[in-house]
Amino acid sequence: MRGGKKKKPGTPATAILAGAGLRGAEVYGAYALAHPDRLKFIAVADPDSYRRKLFQKEHGIPDDKAFLSWQDLLSREGEPLADIAFICTQDAMHYEPAMTALRGGYNLLLEKPISPDITECKNLAGYPQKETQVVQVGHVLRYTPFWRKVKELVDSGAIGQVVHYEQSENISTWHYGHSYVRGHYSNADESSPLILAKTCHDLDLMFWIIGERAQSVESSGNLLYYREENAPEGAPRRCTDGCPAGESCPWFSPRLYLRGEPLLRTVKHSRSKILNLMIGASFSSPGFFRGLGKIIPPLKALSDWQMFPSNTISADHSEEGRMKALKEGPYGRCIYRCGNDVVDHQVVTCRYPSGITGTLTVHGFSDFEGREIRIFGTKGTIRGFFRLYGEELTITDHRYLNSRVVYRKGVQMDGHGGGDFAMLDAVTAVLLGEKTPEEGGISGLSEALESHFMAFAAEEARKKGEVLSLTPFRE
Repeated sequence: MRGGKKKKPGTPATAILAGAGLRGAEVYGAYALAHPDRLKFIAVADPDSYRRKLFQKEHGIPDDKAFLSWQDLLSREGEPLADIAFICTQDAMHYEPAMTALRGGYNLLLEKPISPDITECKNLAGYPQKETQVVQVGHVLRYTPFWRKVKELVDSGAIGQVVHYEQSENISTWHYGHSYVRGHYSNADESSPLILAKTCHDLDLMFWIIGERAQSVESSGNLLYYREENAPEGAPRRCTDGCPAGESCPWFSPRLYLRGEPLLRTVKHSRSKILNLMIGASFSSPGFFRGLGKIIPPLKALSDWQMFPSNTISADHSEEGRMKALKEGPYGRCIYRCGNDVVDHQVVTCRYPSGITGTLTVHGFSDFEGREIRIFGTKGTIRGFFRLYGEELTITDHRYLNSRVVYRKGVQMDGHGGGDFAMLDAVTAVLLGEKTPEEGGISGLSEALESHFMAFAAEEARKKGEVLSLTPFRE
């Protein structure tokens, strides 16, 4: 597989977008606006007229290149409209537009997961691509400095032979409640099970860093807490209907979606004394910061949070629009009364042909959002945390028990620790003919599929209570 033809300096790769939601508009669209010399969106499809028209306006897309459906966008015969198609529809709607784009000769960036259906995943991976076609699944964490450093340490033999790999995906209470109780991923049959929807990132990292395909998996977990019987006495169906537990409840929706308070309190644990002071003051004097935000725009977020997850509940990001969404839409519901069925904690154990073992833990009860890792080798140990308010990697040798920090970074407000834009840098470098796919680290569908096999096997193992071989899933 080789990349695109070399383009003239300043000539961007062209793109079309199916799904102008959070990932499509506010990650990939934002990259194009920030780097107009590397990527330009020339067409969009989204059934939501507000999102579609907003994306049109931001990217200068004419009406004849804006569509209600991905079918209208991709049904054109002949040469592709653009160099690459971005497929950012809901999980269960990935397959058909992605396959249509491949058949149409587009390069493809497909949001993770590939599909919640294993047959659809295999069909996409097995489609005979043209030699020049480039396909990237949105496994952005491979592109972060943190995880690249972990990979470098393991590959260098710094801790000897890996014996056990341990990773945890600690979803904060507010994030789990937003996405997996109130949000799109609350029902496994309608979207994806938690182990696929959330942790295909982590399973991809395990495969990439260990460098082996897992041989078998077992798993356990259930929906323990986010259930109706655990609702406080007197709690109404909606937080906005006067909940008696509103002040003490971590999931009280106005506090999360209008102020972003849980997220800001997380950032407050960073090492930045100035940032901590400002955030603390914003809680005690929101009116002052609201006024100051009119003069100094970056401070506006401290009194009127309009970033994730607030920007997902309504196309209208004004306070009035968001409050209307809380009173009428799914995100204002009591966290215990949402009818969700996705597990809120799960553990997966993997065995590898070389004898290595690996565990992955995911749960929705964390104080701080982020991942933690421990890799135990014959000569040393790697420990690290990858969180919003900071990242750190430490390596300890077994002979002298000397520990040293090998990587450290402060507050990360950019997507996935910088992985979002770094992945797009790599993809556009290939499209612009600056790098080959191998040099850009493009993994392709077949390699990305390995994490999905692990997730499908883990979910079936959880339901059956058995140790399952991955061979039948790959075949």
